[in-house]
Amino acid sequence: MAKNLAAVRADLAKALRDPGHDHGSLAPLFIRFAWHCSGTYDAVSKTGGSNGATMRFPAEQADPENKGLAKAREVIAAVHRKHAATLSLADAHVLAGYVAFEATGGPVIPFATGRKDFTEHEAAAVFGPSMCPCGDGKLNPNGSRLPTADLGEATGCPMSAKASIREKPTIDHVRQTFQRMGLDDKETVVLIIMGHQYGSMHAHVSGFEHEWYPYDPIHWNVYGPGGLGYLTAYNMKARQGPSRERINAQNKRQFDMQLGGAVFAMMAADMALLWDDTYKQITLHYDQNRIAFHIDAANAWKKLTELGCDGLLSQETTPGHDKIRVQHIR
Repeated sequence: MAKNLAAVRADLAKALRDPGHDHGSLAPLFIRFAWHCSGTYDAVSKTGGSNGATMRFPAEQADPENKGLAKAREVIAAVHRKHAATLSLADAHVLAGYVAFEATGGPVIPFATGRKDFTEHEAAAVFGPSMCPCGDGKLNPNGSRLPTADLGEATGCPMSAKASIREKPTIDHVRQTFQRMGLDDKETVVLIIMGHQYGSMHAHVSGFEHEWYPYDPIHWNVYGPGGLGYLTAYNMKARQGPSRERINAQNKRQFDMQLGGAVFAMMAADMALLWDDTYKQITLHYDQNRIAFHIDAANAWKKLTELGCDGLLSQETTPGHDKIRVQHIR
């Protein structure tokens, strides 16, 4: 049944403001949370994804890739309790990411409701005793279905080798993880960029540090035609040639770029968009076609967050949210 979600959207938007969190906004955290709820989908077994609200079960919360998400889970759950008659917790988990994009200047994306909240019995029937899709991943060394940031250089590969060869383990991991979800290379590029334009990395959470886009990490930063913004960092990296890596205090590789006294942080998974020739072509294309990026990113986000929900969803009837709209292009 189609629903008007204006009140839920408004309360989620209010919940974004948190002066004590990072740069004062939970938007990056809501986006990461919705992504991680959805990114466990397996197109072969047709399990995982945002249906089920399995992020509320201990095994999925304990997935190393989900570290640092507790605040998002708690805040979204509090908003949901007020609107439990309108939508499921699984829907609220994902809608929070949609609201975060819109509230911070990104595209307006129509949302569809109908995800279920699995009981423990229902979840166990699908995933076994863990009640969640995490822990059976074959591509991540810790077993997660979610992507990891860095698989290191190919064993025995000389430093003189092209990055596309030397860094093949991470490139292949990124591509195979997104292909497992049923997503293509273009969708992979836009989803990584649209998510990583936001927020900070924290040593105590991931082992990485600094912001991807330090000038404004709590807003949509892929600016319109003629603007600079987050995509420009990729273009500048591409023009610089081979990137110098540094080993941070947590013994993690980073490929940071300094500009005007600010540090633009990149992990190996980010650099894969420049190391791989196909990813690089797509990334640089979007730097020259920003409106296309906004539209394709919105469509890819909607696809990602609806994986595993076939036959369940109904589009919302909220005024102004009947179709994807690009807004606030700077």
